[in-house]
Amino acid sequence: MRLTLTLLSTASLFLLSASNVDAYGVVGHTLTGQIAQQFLTPKTAKAVKEILPEADEGLLSKATPWADKIKSFAQYKWANTQHYVNTEGDNPPDYCLFEYVYGGQDVVNGLFNMTATLKQLQVTPPTTSAQLSVRRDAIRFFAHFIGDIHQPLHNSIRDRGGNDAPIKWGRTKSNLHSMWDTLIITKDIKDNFSNDPQAYLDDVLAKAKSYWSDAATWTDCDPAQNKGENPWFNTTKTVKTLCPLQWATTMNALDCSHVWTSYSPTLDYSGEYFERMTSAETEYLTRKLLAMSGVRMAAVLNEIYDSGASSPQPVKRDSVKLPPKYLELLKRALNQ
Repeated sequence: MRLTLTLLSTASLFLLSASNVDAYGVVGHTLTGQIAQQFLTPKTAKAVKEILPEADEGLLSKATPWADKIKSFAQYKWANTQHYVNTEGDNPPDYCLFEYVYGGQDVVNGLFNMTATLKQLQVTPPTTSAQLSVRRDAIRFFAHFIGDIHQPLHNSIRDRGGNDAPIKWGRTKSNLHSMWDTLIITKDIKDNFSNDPQAYLDDVLAKAKSYWSDAATWTDCDPAQNKGENPWFNTTKTVKTLCPLQWATTMNALDCSHVWTSYSPTLDYSGEYFERMTSAETEYLTRKLLAMSGVRMAAVLNEIYDSGASSPQPVKRDSVKLPPKYLELLKRALNQ
């Protein structure tokens, strides 16, 4: 079928380039997936469970890190550039510019592609093992890419998205990109939640429900910011909660307003900078971005698999608990 062929045949068109070589860390992706799980309708949750591999147990928290694990596999190398988007010409913090061309090999079009694939295979259900495999991969790529696009440095070209911007982190050396992928989140969990990912997750969800005043608008898409056609426009135009161009533009602006401010390779970013990004001064920015990503992931999936659903609503509180075995794996990851 046409969408299936689109997903498979584009592999030959996607060229690898040297840019953002790191990906949003496993902890961040896992938490984003579990946040999304909280906002799936029962009908959508059932559809997701039927699509995901049995080992994932129907949990997006288990599916979200997958796209990083298979980067080295030859059959998936075409997707390596779809974890980020280059923004030619911007130079944060002085100048942030998001000039975008549809049809590129990046996270914006990756989200259009995967959403279109899921949508088409919902309209015309798969009948072959190959189509089932494409759908399974598409939902895992989608869940991963939506996490990546909400990491601001995945939307900036300066120093390869911060990979070539060295920093100090306590007694160790790192780079700006890795700090935003992993270090801030893991230190926040360790320092402020006694190394308990479940407590961190509970706090993020509580803030999404009552603290962040703009949470009700997170699934709104502004047509004026999403003009233009992508190769999958005829299918994705009906998904009203999908606006990766708008999301990327917003994240790119954060590179100027927050991420790159007062950058210095000699600054210890585990001090005042860390405190600022995880405090009320920035509305707990790193936690907020995880929440936005999860809510938007759920909104798109609900729109595809439960067309009668309204805006994302949290399900029963006990459903948000991380599986005990997976919680232990996360704790190990935090201590690596």
